[in-house]
Amino acid sequence: MTSFETAADAGMEALREHDLTDLAAHMRRLDETALLGITRALSVDHALAAGEPRSAQEVMRALGVVPRHRWIVRRWLRVLVEEGRLTEDGRYRDLVVAGDDEFAASRAALDDARRALGYPQELTGFFLESIDCLPLLVRDEVSVQSIMFPDGDFATALGTYSHNIISAYTNRIAAVLVRQLAQAGSRRVLEVGAGIGGTTAGVVDELERAGLSGVDYEFTDLSRFFLVPAAERFADRPWLRFGLFDINAEPDRPERSVDLVIAANVLHNAHDVDVMLARLRGLLAPGGHLVMIESCREHYQVMTSMQFLMSGRAGEPRQDFTDFRAGTDRIFLTEHEWVERLTAGGFHVGPVLPGACGPLTPLAQHVFTARV
Repeated sequence: MTSFETAADAGMEALREHDLTDLAAHMRRLDETALLGITRALSVDHALAAGEPRSAQEVMRALGVVPRHRWIVRRWLRVLVEEGRLTEDGRYRDLVVAGDDEFAASRAALDDARRALGYPQELTGFFLESIDCLPLLVRDEVSVQSIMFPDGDFATALGTYSHNIISAYTNRIAAVLVRQLAQAGSRRVLEVGAGIGGTTAGVVDELERAGLSGVDYEFTDLSRFFLVPAAERFADRPWLRFGLFDINAEPDRPERSVDLVIAANVLHNAHDVDVMLARLRGLLAPGGHLVMIESCREHYQVMTSMQFLMSGRAGEPRQDFTDFRAGTDRIFLTEHEWVERLTAGGFHVGPVLPGACGPLTPLAQHVFTARV
């Protein structure tokens, strides 16, 4: 059995107590609730009123959208057109706003979908509160951080990045792949964008079980906000180091100083994917590996919650991407686009998990491996 088959089997084993049927329908329920919430947010203060065509800029002004969040509202408008709830012919018109009964029914069904997808109870509250606060979020009168980390509580974030079906699967695969690579000699490990450590926890547990706690493992993130709690959480692992790392800046580490880079749900934040991949490739020693987890589809519930974390700094407009996503307000790359960019960047790409067919396909989150 190949290493990829072993990792894939381990991922499915992590889900053996879950019912994997109808995942597409459950994801659609989350998307529909977000979609209905967006229609209601866009109708506030008659930003989009029946029979009154508006430009995107007029909608923005009516809602009071701050510059850094305008890209999100543009994405809302495009998605509503694609979903047939809004007409666009140079201007936007005929918004189909969700009525109270339709919205209430969708909200009521949300918790069953959340449970079926393995998310904890906190996610339902976070998701619904974010939807209710959309008019405030676009004006920066409320921050998504205050909703996601109430009183510094990381339960919601852990539910998003760890405690759910797709994260259990992808994190388990990543842990097994990292352990196999470490056993083969990849002992200098750099995790970028490690955040709350949702992927880290499974990886370090797997390394310790294999007697590999002697690896040089550096946990990094863009912000110190995550480093302090991570240092506390992993205090019993003295072989972990903690530091800052910005995927959009020139690395402050020597070239070829790393054997393995781990990146879970962070690389889509690169201003230019090709530039970022070139920097990571420069850090990797010959034969080094990149193990990355990426969402390869834009889920609507992310557009009403987590996407606010991807805007620019408060008081500043969001910096547009400088790669092929420029001018599109897109963030996430498709599976094909990631393979294409990795290959163009000089990486040899291994099998992508999960494959094209299977119960997890609708969740559109994948583990990629690439070697220099």
